[in-house]
Amino acid sequence: MKTLSLLYTVMFLLPSLAAASSESLSFPDVVVANKQVRAYQCDRNKRISVLYINATDGDSFAYLSVDGARHVFVTVMSGSGAKYASGPYVWWTKGPLGNLTREGDSGAPPLLANCVEQSQAPRHAAQ
Repeated sequence: MKTLSLLYTVMFLLPSLAAASSESLSFPDVVVANKQVRAYQCDRNKRISVLYINATDGDSFAYLSVDGARHVFVTVMSGSGAKYASGPYVWWTKGPLGNLTREGDSGAPPLLANCVEQSQAPRHAAQ
């Protein structure tokens, strides 16, 4: 129930958060434990930067661009690794690897495939 309530809160805030930059991103009613910025190198020479936000209550978020627009992803149930969803988009990581897919496009290749975390990326964003 707590996760469902948090999901509704995030969905309500999405329109205002979509235009926000990572420097001004805020989550009312969420106490942030830490933030981490990770850079990934993906197939087809694509790069992506992801801001991970961990709340003190155990909830986690990922903030990244998809098709030129910023999206807030929330954690969802995963059998393995960390899985984040935002509307039809899914960002799924396991260790230093990640893939961005669009649900409902079965058989379609990932939007971003074989993304590898870059070790020289800054590890912590300002609180």
